[in-house]
Formats: sequence, C-alpha cells, structure tokens
Amino acid sequence: MFLNHYIKTWIIALSTFISANGFTQNNDPVTNYNYFVRTLNEHYGLFPYKNINWDSLCMYYSQYINQETSPDTLFFTLCRLAGHLKDKHVWIDNDNYAYNYSIGKIALTARMDSIFGARKKLKDSGTIERTYLDKNSFTSPTCNIIAGKIDSVTGYLSLDWFDGNVKKCDSAMNKAMHSISGCQYLVVDIRNNIGGTDSSSLLVANYLVKTNHCYQVSKIRDSRDKSGYSLPLYWHTDPRQGSGFKKIAVLINRYTISAAETFCLALKDQPEILFIGEPTAGAFSDATDAILPNGWHFSYSIGVWTDCQGVLWEGKGIQPDYRINSMEPELTDRDVYIDQALKILKGNSIKPLR
Repeated sequence: MFLNHYIKTWIIALSTFISANGFTQNNDPVTNYNYFVRTLNEHYGLFPYKNINWDSLCMYYSQYINQETSPDTLFFTLCRLAGHLKDKHVWIDNDNYAYNYSIGKIALTARMDSIFGARKKLKDSGTIERTYLDKNSFTSPTCNIIAGKIDSVTGYLSLDWFDGNVKKCDSAMNKAMHSISGCQYLVVDIRNNIGGTDSSSLLVANYLVKTNHCYQVSKIRDSRDKSGYSLPLYWHTDPRQGSGFKKIAVLINRYTISAAETFCLALKDQPEILFIGEPTAGAFSDATDAILPNGWHFSYSIGVWTDCQGVLWEGKGIQPDYRINSMEPELTDRDVYIDQALKILKGNSIKPLR
C-alpha cells in the first residue's frame, strides 16, 4: 500500500512537471548532478539543523561525475551524498533502483513492494479484525480506517495515513467514532502510518484531545540563504464535542512517519493519552517532489517543524511512554502491542519507560 501510494504521488508530480514545463530529457551526468545539488541548495529546509558541511560534501562527490559517468555511478553518487542528510523524506529513484534513508540501503525498484510489504507483519489488520473486534466494526478506504469495539468499554481506531481530502477524512472519522461510541478507553493504532497532510492529522486529533493548545510550529524555507524561512505557522488543537475517553493508548513504531508524527505532537502531553511501542521515524517536515533532467524522481524536506516550545523532534521521533520492540517474536493470533495496551489501559501495566 505504501509503494502504491508513493508511486501515485510520483506520477502526479511528474505529470505536473511535464505539463507545466514541457520535458526534454537530458542524460548528461554533470547536468543532472548539478541540478540535484542546486535544487537542494536552494530549497532543502533543514540545513541549519544538520551537523554537516554540505558545500564541501557536494564538492567532494563532484569528482566522481563527468560526461563519461555511467547512470549507475551517478545514481549511487547522488545517494551517497544524500545519505549525509540522514533524512527519511529524501527519496531518489528510477526504473532500476530506489533509495530512501529509512530503508538504509539502495534497493532494486522491483523489490520495493516486498520491502514495504514485509512491514505488514508488524500490524496485521486481518488478525486484528478477527481476534479483537466485534462484527459491527467500521472500515473505510479513506485513511484506511478500521474502527470497532474490543469490548463494551474499549474501542479501537486504526489509520494507515492521513488523507489529503480533509472533508472526506472528517466524514470517515464521524462514522468511525460512531462505531466506538460509549467506550471509556481507546486504542489508537498508527503503526506503519505513512503520513499524509497535517490538516487531516489535526482533524483526527481534534476528535481525541480535551484541551485547546499550541502543539506545532512550521516554517518553510523561502530564501537562497540556507537559514531563510517563511513566517512561522502555529498549529492549535480544537477539541470536538464528545471527545471524552478516560484514557487513550496510541500505538507507534519506527514506521510511524511524517504527518503521523505531527499527529503525535498534537496528542503529546494531553491528559490521559500515552504512547506505546518504539520511537517514531523522526521525519516531521513536509516534503516535495522533483524530477531530474534525465527523468529520475527525487524528494526532500522543505522546512522545519518543531513543537511550540521550540523542540526539534526531527531525527529523534516521538518517544513512547511504554516501550515495545517491533521485532519481538510474533504471535500467530495475537498482537503484542494491543495486548499490552489493554493491560495498561485497565491498570495492569508494565513498568513505564519514563
């Protein structure tokens, strides 16, 4: 699902680029290397927060690029350069290879579906629906929502991304919340959530929070100066009527990323909301797509996102209150995260991480 969603975004970006500019492919390695470097120099949003000398790195890797450089060498060189950013929003891919810092290596494009598909074992929706939820559970393709009751007092809500259509997201959430009405406790499952839009993640958070508060500040890079940003945008929660759960457990893992992490910021430090799992991915900024002159796709972070106290969570991720490792042995018909969440919500908790 992740790769299908990602490829769709790539196709839209490429189509927009071609229709707006026309596209004449240029395979010259030097031209493509310089285009990649110039684009990041002018638009990448996190340089002031990276402990690297980017200009020196660009100069160093340029020695490997000339008019005779092979496409594979160009691709691998771009990936090595990008790797110094340690940014999980940075992608580079073509018909043969794909690179993303969260994968940790260059992979064959043909293997990407299997690489991301392997993550499903960490959150098996089929097992969850069969083992935990009643027959009246609600599902929606919007955000890939699953919602239902685990028992008479405990609800379950899962979202795999935050849809760009806020109106559709609101409609789906209304129905999801109706399916768990009357519950005192709630398990919110955003393991493997690939992000989406901050507007939709805020909308969902507003169904769960109890207080109006500033949780996030975002700034977009808007200058050739690497530390030049737009005026800050302050994000505030606005609780929906009826968001009255006694306690909420939010399930997170290392593949909870982007808008799913800003969703966590909105819930963080709220009364009776706790996090269970492992630290999230640590990639909060919005990202944008671009196309090299040779047709290869790449993406990068465009700004800096902090909480309202100025803390930068980029590269660190949201930390759990109770730690569970994603790679623990699997149970065939049970989910370790949900079982622990139920114990914690009902008071039979394991020792908290902090």
